[in-house]
Amino acid sequence: MKKAERIVDFAMRMELEARDFYLDSLQKVSRADTRSLLANLAEWEKGHYDFLKQHKVSLGESGKWADAAPPVEEMEKAGDIILEKRVGTAVEPLLGEMSSDFSVLRMALAIETDFRNFYNNAARTMDDPEGRRVLEMLSEWEGEHQEYIDEQYRVLQREFMSEMGFEPF
Repeated sequence: MKKAERIVDFAMRMELEARDFYLDSLQKVSRADTRSLLANLAEWEKGHYDFLKQHKVSLGESGKWADAAPPVEEMEKAGDIILEKRVGTAVEPLLGEMSSDFSVLRMALAIETDFRNFYNNAARTMDDPEGRRVLEMLSEWEGEHQEYIDEQYRVLQREFMSEMGFEPF
């Protein structure tokens, strides 16, 4: 198997594992806005997997990157998620119930950071300009996911600090 195919194969497994983590985490978080973000992240990671699968098939058949359209990253939905965070949800859980949200979001941020770094590093080693472009695009998408997760984490942190009257972190 060629280098590009190995990278794509590994990336596909990573994307599905991330999707599974987000889906499993839906039951662990207490806030509706965190659940909404996780559900969207799961959907986007599945889109990345499908996008990568098209490239894997094309690389296997022709040795060239596919002429695949990137998945629609539903930026409007992402914008709504960020706006929700600034406005707040209608019924917030008790402060103690948010600890799982913090933990899941920290893990999600680590996942997206690892993905972004993986795609950046893979792109740098890619001789084929089309392969480099695809991997750089995936890195950008993961960077956007990082921003959404970070925003949610900061909202929870501000609410926690406000309620506690101090900054524990």
